[in-house]
Amino acid sequence: QYEYDVVAQYLIPLLRKWDVPVDGARLLDIGCGDGGGLSALHDAGMICTGFDIEERRVDLSRALAGDRSMVLSPGNLYEDPPPFSGETFELLVLHDVFEHLRQKDEALKIFHSYLKPDGRILITFPPYYSAFGAHQQLLHSPLGKIPFIHLAPFAMSKVIPNLRNEHGPFVDEIGALGRMKMGIAMFERLSGENEFTIERRKFYLNSPNHVRFGLRPTEARVLGSIPLLRELLVTGVAFLLKSSTE
Repeated sequence: QYEYDVVAQYLIPLLRKWDVPVDGARLLDIGCGDGGGLSALHDAGMICTGFDIEERRVDLSRALAGDRSMVLSPGNLYEDPPPFSGETFELLVLHDVFEHLRQKDEALKIFHSYLKPDGRILITFPPYYSAFGAHQQLLHSPLGKIPFIHLAPFAMSKVIPNLRNEHGPFVDEIGALGRMKMGIAMFERLSGENEFTIERRKFYLNSPNHVRFGLRPTEARVLGSIPLLRELLVTGVAFLLKSSTE
């Protein structure tokens, strides 16, 4: 439900504000998860397709979809060919997914093949250097509730991997995020290197995802224009990309 609320209340209005076609537009949700966001996009009038690497999540998406007309499938972006290869879309959405992709350059190249002329990509993620940028809040340990603990010396290499009674996949994913360090500057550099232009960007001191904690989103405004401060203080970003190969 919180995924539905975030997309319905914040991301869809943002798309409309940025003049991105919504009504009747074909959309591909890459990493659709449990389908909350995709259902919200459908209800806003988009023609929705989505896939996720976890078949369990796709099953949940189908259950949530109910009688909504959406095309859903399990699949890996790095398959040859990738899911829905040969189809093109007006909009790709990666809602807090891009930071988890191991081969980001390859992913960005694949995104080109999905886009219609004048198509766009909406990518959101929590920057790595922000308070919980390694997703350490997933840990059972009280350490996971400490802001910026992932930036402390040896925390990622010695402390977190040796915590007891933790869910192994969560610990592994936190470690992977620590190796990739997907910050704002890195994202902007990767986008340019892979022939994408950043058309729009929005930085939040309080991410829209934090509505699940009863918090309202807060835009970074002036602080978002200061490179060092935004890496540390911005907890959520939204980027709108366009291919620069047109």
